Amino acid sequence: MGRFLLQRLAYILVAMLLIITFTFILMHVVPGGPFASEKQLPESVMKNLNEKFHLNDPLWLQYVKYLQQLLKGDLGVSFKYEGRTVNDFIKNGFPVSATLGAVSVMIALIFGISLGIISALNQNKWQDYLATILATIGFSVPSFIMASLLMYFFAYKIKLFPTAMWGTPAHVVLPAIALATLPTAFISRIVRSNMIEVLQQDYIKTARAKGMSERVVIYKHALKNAILPVVTYLGPLIAGVFTGSFVVEKIFAIPGIGRDFVISIINRDYGLILGLTVFYAAFLMVMNLLVDLSYALIDPRIKLTRKEG
Repeated sequence: MGRFLLQRLAYILVAMLLIITFTFILMHVVPGGPFASEKQLPESVMKNLNEKFHLNDPLWLQYVKYLQQLLKGDLGVSFKYEGRTVNDFIKNGFPVSATLGAVSVMIALIFGISLGIISALNQNKWQDYLATILATIGFSVPSFIMASLLMYFFAYKIKLFPTAMWGTPAHVVLPAIALATLPTAFISRIVRSNMIEVLQQDYIKTARAKGMSERVVIYKHALKNAILPVVTYLGPLIAGVFTGSFVVEKIFAIPGIGRDFVISIINRDYGLILGLTVFYAAFLMVMNLLVDLSYALIDPRIKLTRKEG
């Protein structure tokens, strides 16, 4: 376990360095700058702004300075919002996105696994066809279309939920469902295909021959093995929804980190773009590491260390 953790931590450090380098270079290669749209500013003011944010320094020096401040836990400052750091944006926006993401993941797991089990146990029956249709809709309809439809019917027409903004549990429902639509469809298809395969294994037939109840066979033996691919999918899923869905947060005017990321790109805010990218990448890698560690808890037969020889 210790050796595995050291290897993965080394991998994370190398990957993070590559992501930081690529993002830094890409920001400066693209024409324009954070103050290019400020046409009304005098040349002397533009010069002072460039000096303030060290944009006149050589790129290699800017890169080194950023790595130095990153080692201190400082993700940088916003070039557009005076006095605000990237850490401030994350502190304010991440809890909102994480709350929305947690509800979305719960919805996707509950309904995705349930649909997958029902579909597998009723293969080629109307339940299976219905689950397939629902999954196809989930795959086909983009999240922003789903968000707009949910807002129109359940907020505007029926007035069952708030139209937008954030503050009460009711504000979470519609954007969480919109975010959960695609993951629900994906998880249901994964569970279905794996459950069908697992149910044909010899140990399942043996369990049934021993007189075990169908509930025990399905939920204790079959589902435990069919669920592993879902666990693999959870890493990037959690990282994605916890750090904010850019479009859904924009549609529902949710003050999450996803909205901040969109605004930073529109404003060409170098500091905010780079800082949020680093945060997202680190969060994604940590989630993937936790997923790998969870394998051993779900199935003790899985070893985290390499085989010698």
